[in-house]
Amino acid sequence: MATRNPSSEFRILSLSGGGYLGLYTAVVLADLEARVGEPLARRFDLIAGTSVGGLLAMALAFEVPMAHIVKLFVERGDEVFSSRRLPGSTVTRLIDLTRSVLGPKYTGEALRRELTHHFGDRTLGDALHAVVVPAVDVSRSVTKVFKTPHAQASLGDEALSAVDVTLATCAAPAFFPCVKVGDRLYADGGLFAVAPDQVALHEAELFMGTKPSRVRMLSVGTATMGYQPADSVEADSGAVGWLTDGRLILTMISVQQQHVQAIMEDRLQDRYLRLDAPWPSQAGLGIDIATRTAAETLSALGRDTLLQTDPERIRAFL
Repeated sequence: MATRNPSSEFRILSLSGGGYLGLYTAVVLADLEARVGEPLARRFDLIAGTSVGGLLAMALAFEVPMAHIVKLFVERGDEVFSSRRLPGSTVTRLIDLTRSVLGPKYTGEALRRELTHHFGDRTLGDALHAVVVPAVDVSRSVTKVFKTPHAQASLGDEALSAVDVTLATCAAPAFFPCVKVGDRLYADGGLFAVAPDQVALHEAELFMGTKPSRVRMLSVGTATMGYQPADSVEADSGAVGWLTDGRLILTMISVQQQHVQAIMEDRLQDRYLRLDAPWPSQAGLGIDIATRTAAETLSALGRDTLLQTDPERIRAFL
């Protein structure tokens, strides 16, 4: 497994979850990769990713060009998710909700095909860079952090399929089926670590022997900063009110990322940089909305984030 040139700093890249909103993250990463002129993972000692962030983290670990992943989102997103727009009426919202009542909305087969195309039959032990990927063992209701064999304490997962681990961290309940890895079933790591910043810092500190004072972390979100439901919030909202337009899951994504960001800023101070975009409430986005308009909006948000961030500040984390 390749290691970055030794220095006084230990650099971490942490990538949040958010389904198709991960196109925003991919655009940011592709731009950063173009700036450095080499596979972006070579600039970090550890990469963490949850859900779609886990997909991106695994792609980075195998040095799949981020521009290829952006193309995957744009050209294949409607095969993995849906080409339908966000439901706009009560009837269409109820119809959309019924799609996941008796089973997951999507089979996950299209995503498996794409991942197999990029990863083949490679395992975590074949990864070129150190990665941690959160998931949940749904049979026992316990957390799991899949790891490449980057430290003595992280041995044990090296024979696991990279495709299966990526599918496991992306298996959002009611959206995709749980994934069998080894002899256990796993679901989306976003159930406990949408933003895996703390998971990554814990890994670096406890298992890789790195003092937090040496850590510099770049964290990338999924354009859910300041999320607010498009419709008014009622005190007595039931299942329909909470599930309509993805309100429950988007609230969980937004507040988890907000909480983790506050903790990391306290712990790492100016050695922590969070890249994210304000939630565009009227843009018709959702975690499984993969329309052309959604792709254009998320791509524009990714480019704007980097245009609005001091290049020297970004360079310090690369």
